[in-house]
Amino acid sequence: MIEVKNVSIIKSGKKLLQDFNWQVNDGEHWVISGANGSGKTVLLELLAGANHAAQGEVDYSFVSGADWDERFAMRKKAIHYIPAHAIQIFLSHHELFYQQRYYSIGDERVPQVKDIFGDDLARLDSLDFPPNFNITSLMNLAITRLSNGQLKKVLILKNLVQEIPNVLLFDYPFEGLDVDSCAELTTFMDHLSHRYHVQLIVVDNGQHLPSVINKRMVLNDFKFSSIEDVRYSIHESNPREHISFPQPSSETVFEMKDVTIRYGEHEIISKFNWTVCKGERWALTGKNGSGKTTLFSLIFADHPMAYSEKIFLFGKRRGTGESIWDIKKRITYLGPELISYLNPQHISATARDTIIIRKKNARKGDLEKLVEYFEAGSFFDNPVRTLSSGQLQLMLIVESFLSDKELLLLDEPFQFLDPATKERVTAYLQSHLHPDTTLIMITHYEEDIAHWTEKRMRL
Repeated sequence: MIEVKNVSIIKSGKKLLQDFNWQVNDGEHWVISGANGSGKTVLLELLAGANHAAQGEVDYSFVSGADWDERFAMRKKAIHYIPAHAIQIFLSHHELFYQQRYYSIGDERVPQVKDIFGDDLARLDSLDFPPNFNITSLMNLAITRLSNGQLKKVLILKNLVQEIPNVLLFDYPFEGLDVDSCAELTTFMDHLSHRYHVQLIVVDNGQHLPSVINKRMVLNDFKFSSIEDVRYSIHESNPREHISFPQPSSETVFEMKDVTIRYGEHEIISKFNWTVCKGERWALTGKNGSGKTTLFSLIFADHPMAYSEKIFLFGKRRGTGESIWDIKKRITYLGPELISYLNPQHISATARDTIIIRKKNARKGDLEKLVEYFEAGSFFDNPVRTLSSGQLQLMLIVESFLSDKELLLLDEPFQFLDPATKERVTAYLQSHLHPDTTLIMITHYEEDIAHWTEKRMRL
């Protein structure tokens, strides 16, 4: 049992979770939901020991010891925490960067999956885990070559290989995963509960949850607004009315002809052809590792193979004289790694000031209109280092929409957003983009696609 007793937390001078009380009984598996910035991650960090109570205490029935050091060591073994940005944190610890997957130079310094586990490989093989979480085929791959879903498996298994905890805390574990990978992870989490009696506490606003989840807490402004029992069910989204968009022109924005991308003997994309015209709205879909983000990197001038392949941007073939910056000034890109590059934990400036600094040519009035539209005023004057994952994501979305560029590339833009904020972003894409703006979005969710596009490229 875990008991949170009259806990208050102070961060950057602001009181959070004031006089907060909560009890997690044996056999309970929780999902914590709520609006962005409502305190979900703060609560997980409290349980994990990453946040410390200014007043009150947290009692763990399975943690004991003669002194603080013994209890700390036992808690560290008994409670494991996988944060929302674990992948970016993992790469940064190995002094790697997201786009490094596209370059062969420096590969000799990139660890392979087997290097990550080291002497723990034998123990990994001895654990009774489901076959769909077997990563034997990945052992000789560099970690920068892994898809999002593959890397998440490696991270979870690395977390568990030395000891199986009493409690496993997940902060948005399903973000960025395709449908099959989500199903594999929910099956794995159920297995941990049944086979190893691991208690699960998950932060998530969705419906794709492990079947063992039986309790839900909904937070609002660092207080719980409801606690309820959960009955497992398969969520089916309601189809929505299709949205009509302006008729695109016949002017080509970019074209790919017989594009092939391979790393060693591993072919990611083979003889790929795609033409996108001005004003079109596209969904780019496919399983983790199918090459979606690689295609974005070819368009956004991050991938060196763009020069050797037949890729035409704005009427010119890559490598015919235009600079990277000539291309980037015409394209807006939003992707999952930008939060890591932002390094938010070290930014004391507010969200508003950070955008003003980063977007020197942006009109202040345009920024204020976007802040008002997305109802972000409650946190935009808070230091960036205090923002939740969802608030950080919305800050980057606002920054992206400030630039009225010709091509808008959105890679999983709805990550970490609560349902109400996601609705506002969807509405903006439907009605506020300039008719000549070309939009391409990477998403894994069918319900998103019909809301804002008529075209799809599936990999």
